[in-house]
Amino acid sequence: MTAFQLEIWISQILEPTSTVYNVGDYYEITGVVDGELLERAARITVDEAGSLGARFVTAPDGAPAQELAPAEWDFDVLDLSGAADPEAEALAWMRAQFDRPADLTRGPLLAAALIKVSADRHFWYRRFHHILLDAHSCAALARRTAELYNALRSGAPAAPNPFEPVTAALEHDRAYIAGRLSRADRGFWEQEAAVWPVTGRLKAEAPPAPVARNGAHHLPRSVVDAVHEQSERLGVTPAHFQITAAALYLWQATEAEEVTFGCSVAGRPTRKLRDVIAPMANILPMRVAVEPERSVRDAFRAADGRIRQALRHHRYRYEEFRRALSARPGYPAQHGVGPLVNILNFDRDLRFGSAKGVVHTLVTGPIPDLGLCIDSRSGSEGATICVEANPANYSAEETQRHADGLGLLIGQLASADPATALGVLSRG
Repeated sequence: MTAFQLEIWISQILEPTSTVYNVGDYYEITGVVDGELLERAARITVDEAGSLGARFVTAPDGAPAQELAPAEWDFDVLDLSGAADPEAEALAWMRAQFDRPADLTRGPLLAAALIKVSADRHFWYRRFHHILLDAHSCAALARRTAELYNALRSGAPAAPNPFEPVTAALEHDRAYIAGRLSRADRGFWEQEAAVWPVTGRLKAEAPPAPVARNGAHHLPRSVVDAVHEQSERLGVTPAHFQITAAALYLWQATEAEEVTFGCSVAGRPTRKLRDVIAPMANILPMRVAVEPERSVRDAFRAADGRIRQALRHHRYRYEEFRRALSARPGYPAQHGVGPLVNILNFDRDLRFGSAKGVVHTLVTGPIPDLGLCIDSRSGSEGATICVEANPANYSAEETQRHADGLGLLIGQLASADPATALGVLSRG
């Protein structure tokens, strides 16, 4: 198993009926779609990936092992177009599927469906167990399915299988754990854990929720363009601009001198690993000191330095960092590092012939506290701030308020004079 798979396996074995690792999405396809071709393309893609039929068992020596086999899974076809509210009924059906516990030793660990909600609208639903893949893999599978669908539809030959075997990820993990970089990364993060602040997060973590509350805020294309222009003026990348904006929002919300949060990274440092279907993502613990009298320019450059420093040690597992925090005398067990920030700066929309598919995330994995995602799209659509909140910690109104507050601040920061002091920015 990869290091991430092992962590998931341990959690699932400890709570075998838990459904918090069921993840998935659906593509809203507008236009004419051939359901038989879509299912055929999806099944070919799953077979090409080579890792989605895995079973996770215990070897005779007690060690967990991953056994690869052809995937056996269901692709349901539903017609809800005659329902009083087809979209609501489809969403309810999809969400109900996430309540099904998975048996890692027997499977199946994936499922899909094509749901008709009107004559020219379908929902292509996908559900996986997180032990099989992460968000990067999920997007890669969708792209390949659309590519194969279009090839089957036109009769043109498809490009060769783009996926690398999962053994590439396993070999990479083993080499890293045995190497010098692993020891250097451990030293860096153990030093960070020793000085990690107790304050600086919104709330303590609650037990992970399988279904989160959701809030969304649309950033128009003009704001996205302004973010890119301001990033260039400040000398940071747009992604680092957005991460820093999230940090400054948390500062406004907590009024702490140093805010802490986690930042999602793909964990795939080589081109070969980017083509493996497996869970390899990681979370970088981030702490950013904020001084109200500091200028926007200086604040962004200082945060950029912290982000770059953490990225140099991105392969050390977040779970190990959490264990180092928990071992620290007096550190609150349920604090964690705070909200999770995720930046998606690539277009995930697809084409199925003349039909367009727009992705909608349903569940991304366990939500102990709050997730802040900035999802950019190509063309004139702008970007969306998506907030996932643990219902034990946040009401629906609080969840939406966080989405709107972050959106307001990004707009302000994108248009602010770089010499402006942080303390004069208005709060949402």
